Amino acid sequence: MRILLIEDNPGDANLVRMLLGESSVKHDLIIANTFFDGIDALKEKEISLVLLDLSLPDSTGFKTLSSYLERSREIPVIVLTGTNNEIVGNQAIKAGAQDFLVKGQFDGKLLGRSIRYALQRHKTQVRLEDTAKNLAISERRFVEAQEMANFGNFEMDIVNNEMKWTDEIYRIFGHQPGSFTPSFSDFINYVHLEDKEKVEDFFEGASKDGQLHQIENRIVIDGRTVKYIAIQTKVNFEELSGKIVLIGAIQDITQRKVNEQLISEKNISSKNSRIKEEALSDLSFHIRTPLSSVVNLLYLLENTDTSAQQKEYLDGVKTSVDDLSVMINNLLNLSLLASEKIVLEEEEFKLSEFLQSLRKVSMLKANKANFSMNFNVWDDLPNKVISDPKKITQLFYNMVDFAIKNVNSNGEINIQAFAKNISDKEVNLCFMVKNTGSKNLSEARIKELLDTRRLVEFDSDEIEEKKEEVGVAIVAKIVESLKGVTGIENVDEKGYNFKVEIPVKVIRQQEIVLTGKPDAPVKILLVEDHFLNQIATKKVLTTWSDFISVDIAENGLVGVEKFREHGYDIILMDIQMPVMDGIEAAMKIREKSSVPIIALTANSSTKEANRCLEVGMNEYLSKPFKPEALYSRIMSLLVGVRNEY
Repeated sequence: MRILLIEDNPGDANLVRMLLGESSVKHDLIIANTFFDGIDALKEKEISLVLLDLSLPDSTGFKTLSSYLERSREIPVIVLTGTNNEIVGNQAIKAGAQDFLVKGQFDGKLLGRSIRYALQRHKTQVRLEDTAKNLAISERRFVEAQEMANFGNFEMDIVNNEMKWTDEIYRIFGHQPGSFTPSFSDFINYVHLEDKEKVEDFFEGASKDGQLHQIENRIVIDGRTVKYIAIQTKVNFEELSGKIVLIGAIQDITQRKVNEQLISEKNISSKNSRIKEEALSDLSFHIRTPLSSVVNLLYLLENTDTSAQQKEYLDGVKTSVDDLSVMINNLLNLSLLASEKIVLEEEEFKLSEFLQSLRKVSMLKANKANFSMNFNVWDDLPNKVISDPKKITQLFYNMVDFAIKNVNSNGEINIQAFAKNISDKEVNLCFMVKNTGSKNLSEARIKELLDTRRLVEFDSDEIEEKKEEVGVAIVAKIVESLKGVTGIENVDEKGYNFKVEIPVKVIRQQEIVLTGKPDAPVKILLVEDHFLNQIATKKVLTTWSDFISVDIAENGLVGVEKFREHGYDIILMDIQMPVMDGIEAAMKIREKSSVPIIALTANSSTKEANRCLEVGMNEYLSKPFKPEALYSRIMSLLVGVRNEY
């Protein structure tokens, strides 16, 4: 080995040379008289080990070792000192030296042993440092993988039910990592009320055997956000501690559940899109026309005097008609549009929510096809517009499908939604699909693709074979019916831009002037089993005032449990509900609290009103009701509560 001795005293240097000769270490010795000469030697030659004197002309004391380690920590060093001070020696080793020797107190044998020890100790240190670095990298990658997969680990002592969560589980449950020490009771409090029994049975069963157990269930965050999680767990015996614990993992699978639903809806749409437009257009007329009449007649009937039993039947018919309307829309709105007679169905819709829905489906298409896709929405879009969202949805799907079918493995699809020619009454809604992974299209080919007259030329046998061409022609046909513009432009040699521009009407937001609004936060619990009523009522309340927050309970039993756990300023209580009706729920709440309760009932009768007031409800409101009527009752109750204090 090549040993560098940094020593300014010739006598000490000769002594070291002699002792090295007496040792059994095969070596070449290089001597430097100053610290910086030694540093230069390290740069010029490959050195195996350094013997370093701490007292040199250009550096003295412990600073000599520190300066060396700053410059060349990777080469092991043995400190030579003229002072027999064990404290100095220990400090040197703690700082990074492999050993220290006192001049005049070691022979060749001791020097050789110290050199071999230093080399071996340095190798061990390097190996341990590399292992620690690799472990840190692996741990960091594991944590990152857990974050990306919404996946975390847990342990639970089955004796005292104490749990340990990794950071990602805290995030899944809406908490900062390490913000509290969890227990099984904390965990079970988040489980959806309808799933609690099966989850408790699941953990009890997993505690009794050594098998792997799996379950999927819902959890409720902040009393209103529902998530789906998948749990895997099994019993493990820790030999060191003697504890029996449940070890397992929890993954947030909410997005997977949403994707499964989107895929299901897409499969239905893809199957129906093969039907000719002429047949679908005729079918649409013969179904939508009588259905529209039924809806109008139901509305008129609802506003006439009906008995309680008739009202119940009427609600059932309305629900059936709503379900039928959804199914018919799924069938008819994604047709081929080969007919020259396209009937627009304009309606008011919120543009941001509409674009979010398109984004989800387009990203799902890209993921399924294993392509990269970006979807950007500009900030200048209006809030609400009037147009035909079903037709816009269909043209957008065909634009995305065309891009996916033509992009290569290294390409990328970028989608932009933005506005042009903005005014108070109208705006041009624009979609641009940029395909940077496709060959340029010839002008003749572009003209052929956008020719809407070709739709009537396709036979049913050709639709599947030429669905790429059919899809682009459908886009052009829909845009034409919406009085818009369609275009395809080549971009250098990297691909093309497929863009459409559609005029839509803008709805100017008008604020409703009310006699009063809450001026402080108000927590409202809406106990209602009908899904559409849940959405509509919550929207009516939250758009009324930014101070309003609304939690939903799907029946009286859930409502009672949520009130006990969270407490609210006002309760809106439906009367007819499964599991536990509103009357029984109000009675249970009145046993513990005088919180204001407003009854919401479909039975507008004096008998029903008296029944609600007798069990302690404060107000009574019959369906359907105007938002202003609900606002008025809420404000009167809030003012009454404040006056009591």
